Amino acid sequence: MKNVFEKGQEISLMDALDNREDRVALQKKLLARHPKSTLISLKMNIPGPIKTNDAINKVFHSASNMLQHYLLASSVTLLAETYRDLPTGPEGYFVIEMSGIDAKKLCIKLENNFSLSSMIDLDVYVTVGSSIQDISRQSLSLSPRKCFVCQNDAKACARSKKHTLKEIQRELVTLYTYYYLSNTKKAVSQCAQKALLYEVTCTPKPGLVDAIDSGAHEDMTIYTFINSSCALTPFFDSFFEAGFYYSKDQPLSGLFNKIRPIGIEAEKSMNEATQQINTHKGAIFSLGVLITALGYSFAQSGSLDLIDIQEIIKEMLRYLMADFDGLENKDPKDLTIGEKLFLDYGISGIRGEASSGYSIVFNHSLPYLVNQTTGDINDRMIDTLLYLLKYSKDTNLIKRAGTVEILDEARQSATDILAAGGVKSNLGRQLYLDMIREYKERNLSIGGTADLLIMTLCLYFIEQLS
Repeated sequence: MKNVFEKGQEISLMDALDNREDRVALQKKLLARHPKSTLISLKMNIPGPIKTNDAINKVFHSASNMLQHYLLASSVTLLAETYRDLPTGPEGYFVIEMSGIDAKKLCIKLENNFSLSSMIDLDVYVTVGSSIQDISRQSLSLSPRKCFVCQNDAKACARSKKHTLKEIQRELVTLYTYYYLSNTKKAVSQCAQKALLYEVTCTPKPGLVDAIDSGAHEDMTIYTFINSSCALTPFFDSFFEAGFYYSKDQPLSGLFNKIRPIGIEAEKSMNEATQQINTHKGAIFSLGVLITALGYSFAQSGSLDLIDIQEIIKEMLRYLMADFDGLENKDPKDLTIGEKLFLDYGISGIRGEASSGYSIVFNHSLPYLVNQTTGDINDRMIDTLLYLLKYSKDTNLIKRAGTVEILDEARQSATDILAAGGVKSNLGRQLYLDMIREYKERNLSIGGTADLLIMTLCLYFIEQLS
């Protein structure tokens, strides 16, 4: 796991001492304004010279949100709150109407329930006469906080320097990564489900199921897809976990083999939810690969950074194209449509696109969707679908048309519509509606391109998480 606490601006001992004096002065000032109230101070407890970075701020905001939730649940009146983002670390001050003892008990409850409490300091202060008094654990006859490394007295370990900085940071990274695993996994799974639902509700679409028509798929409705989307969500968690727990010392090609059984079970669940109708088989494959790669990356970096995802996917699928090896020796009667297209035209379909690290999505459709600044999300999705059609070699479309020439027709239609301004323009929308009518009459469908739109939407939503 990557040490998320090693990067950032280093501070000196003098910086820390100056901050301490400044912090005490602020505490006195806040209590002087509210002498009959209690002050809770929240700051970070991160060993080493680096006291602030994205990871540290993330923990701080988690603790701050949790504290405010506890105060709200206890019906505590918050009189004032102050935040400071400093090189010495983020700080939060909360002036409340609550006795000092009850406030300390509330903070101890938070520390006991917050898995990352070893990274924060929650101090409680009240005014006694002309001075400020700290309400400590000792004053409540409670045992001192435990060291998160060895479970002994934390202060004793700190005074004796029992643990090295490297040892402490290793434990911090483990605590941090596993704490955010659950939240991150849930967020990614929701992005995947959201992408599935957005794609099917995008209306209208050429030959595809949408909110008002079944296109070329008479055996499906929008509800078939909704049922499938809901059934698949738990498997996105499993894909993420598979990537997260996979050893970085093992070849990534083995990770793909590891998730194959998850994909098989996901397909079974899809079929049960749809009465054996194939709604999302292609999406299961693509989203499964993507989410697994995200889980693997998160375990190494502690963040949902998309920079390395393409390379991770390429390594995972290093041997995927081997499925086409020896096709020339296979009986022509036993060849699938995809295998025939590869032999005759070199069209590798989803295998080729996946092996490239989904270059169409990362290099074309995702930037295109992100950079659209006009129109509602429905129009932006339609234009992105058309943009994908300009680059994709949709084997589903070829299969339904019975000829590879359909790809040139589809690309020309998409190019003309987008050149006219897309569906946000009058001419572009009219050309698009003509295309939809034509696909309906010819029983054509761009299901493969729709799967790439789902991938694009999933990545779009994940970027918004960051």
